[in-house]
Amino acid sequence: MSVVDGLVQTFTQREGPDVQLRVFGDEFYARYETLDGFVAVDDDMLGYYCYATLDEGEYLSTGIAITKPTPNGLDPHLIESVDVRSAKLDRRLSAALPPEAFASGAGRPEVFGPNKGLLTGRQANKGSVRGLTILVNFQDVTASITPEEVSTLLNSEKQKPFGNACSVREYYSAMSAGLLDYTNEVVGPITLSGKRKDYVDTLLAAEALNAVVDMGVDLARYDSRKEGVLDAVSFMYAGDTLYEGWLWPHNHFLDWKHGGYKTNFYQISSLGLRTSDLKIGTFAHESGHMLCRFPDLYDYGRRDEDNLKSAGMGVYCLMSSGNHLAGGKNPSPICGYLRYLTGWVRDEVEINAPGDYVLKHGDYGTFYIYKTTKPNEYFLLENRSREGMDAYLPAEGLAVYHCDILGSNEWQGNSADRHYQCGLLQADARSSLELDENTGDAGDFFANVPGDALTASTTPSSLLWDGSDSGLRIKAVSAPGAEMHFTVFVDDKANG
Repeated sequence: MSVVDGLVQTFTQREGPDVQLRVFGDEFYARYETLDGFVAVDDDMLGYYCYATLDEGEYLSTGIAITKPTPNGLDPHLIESVDVRSAKLDRRLSAALPPEAFASGAGRPEVFGPNKGLLTGRQANKGSVRGLTILVNFQDVTASITPEEVSTLLNSEKQKPFGNACSVREYYSAMSAGLLDYTNEVVGPITLSGKRKDYVDTLLAAEALNAVVDMGVDLARYDSRKEGVLDAVSFMYAGDTLYEGWLWPHNHFLDWKHGGYKTNFYQISSLGLRTSDLKIGTFAHESGHMLCRFPDLYDYGRRDEDNLKSAGMGVYCLMSSGNHLAGGKNPSPICGYLRYLTGWVRDEVEINAPGDYVLKHGDYGTFYIYKTTKPNEYFLLENRSREGMDAYLPAEGLAVYHCDILGSNEWQGNSADRHYQCGLLQADARSSLELDENTGDAGDFFANVPGDALTASTTPSSLLWDGSDSGLRIKAVSAPGAEMHFTVFVDDKANG
């Protein structure tokens, strides 16, 4: 899933000129507003965007084009009811997940506990995984980018392809500490039968797959486990990202079969028009869902029982909004919490004993963990100094994550029963991420703290979500850098 918050984008109308709208949401649920804040809906009967009103909690077209003056008495920023949003979410989820997962309720995005913190579904997160990437043109939109150039973006080593920090292959090799070698064979481009607008409401996946099979592509090459299942199928379509319908970048389940092979999860993202448009951020984000079943670590405020949205992990994780850093060309790392869940562990360092510790930046296979008396709840520490993949972060220093696989990043309440699955303990104590004030700021990490940095009585604190004392004590945090030093003191009575 790929979240946007107020992005201005140009939309094509069937019976009118192109219009600009602000987009809020992700592929499961989105809201579109005019530049002056009035909700717009694409009226299928009329063929153009109209102002929307609310009818029993659901958006309804007024029949008045947004190119005309705003109707009298219409309020801006209308929000659909929780029931309506939930129903729309369920309709999208029924297509996004394997049928058995949706029927059981185990795959709902707001509660991840049943799957030990991850989304339900088959993983392809270790070893050599060869994906199939299909380039797609439309009758009215074509790209000048070659398959060889896309292969360089996805697979090259020791390069900075097209201004990106690295290739997708190198990104996942680093994040997994070498445990995953994810490459992609690029085929196409193929030209679909319709115009780009036609694929907003019609998924392009089956048509594209049928076309590459007709080209003679050997599907066996993409089945690393010899199970008759394609590990990773990606579609990159010509043109800028269109945040609408089935062209919104997404990862879903696909039930497609051919010659003894079937698909599992796939992803769609945009290609751009020229090589300067090539970027790894969103492709890597959607690959995180597809390969590892990572959940999104953001809250858009419509999948739970409130209208409040929050930033989740903000730009500090690829699986929140970190895929957009540096225009998508230097995305944030996958945060330590998700890397830990998926098993990319080379070394685990428990910091339950008092002592002085050293955290190296970019040592993605080593995990510094404070374990509590609750197996589902723990703290993870990372060095997030502003270098390497962290070069574009708004903050730098020691990151402390409060983790609970029974939580949800839809739950911004910070209460015992409604709290984040992975929350950053923001050193400035402003809780800006939970309050949706920003997606990260300079005060979020601990650095240059000579005395107590994090204890049961500081703000933020190291208390467990039920308010009890975890026993974790941190002080003497050094300046940011390739190595960061800190000291841990543990209250043995609190730690059991």
